[in-house]
Amino acid sequence: MDIDKKLLEAAFELVKHLDKTADNNLPRAIADVVKLHSKLAVGSAWIPIPGADVAAGAATIWGMYVRINNKLGIPFGDNMMKSIGSGVATNLASYAAMSGIASAMKLIPGIGTIGGAVIMSATLYAITLASGWVYLSALSALAEKKGGSFTIDDISKAINDFLKDKSKIKNFINEAKKSYKK
Repeated sequence: MDIDKKLLEAAFELVKHLDKTADNNLPRAIADVVKLHSKLAVGSAWIPIPGADVAAGAATIWGMYVRINNKLGIPFGDNMMKSIGSGVATNLASYAAMSGIASAMKLIPGIGTIGGAVIMSATLYAITLASGWVYLSALSALAEKKGGSFTIDDISKAINDFLKDKSKIKNFINEAKKSYKK
């Protein structure tokens, strides 16, 4: 599975369902937002303060959702975006558990800080990519059903529906971790 291809496909499907196919650059721009925020999440892994690194990673994901919405003209406030981000994060928590362990490792000066950051980097990268992919895919499914008119509750339900396929999510995260190593 090619991560870039999956992100681009999800972004293209979303744009198609929102009837914005005239803008051929929009799918690439949306996929690039997800990839940029995944790289920013790696930077947050190197914050040496346990807990602050996890919070910065979460803020990166919320920021990604806001930027995606801005590109698509979806008007949701920050609190709604945090709610969506929390919903996705809760569902991906089992995959993100390694971030908490890596963050705690930073309590050990020196080697713990470096080791924690290294482990956390790949995990945050993969979780951020997966969060973007889940969000794009859920929006796409929702736009296919409802066009461009939907609520925060509709988005939350679409995300939860998409996240039910645990094997698909697990495969994506594993591929994302492999792509990080490249």
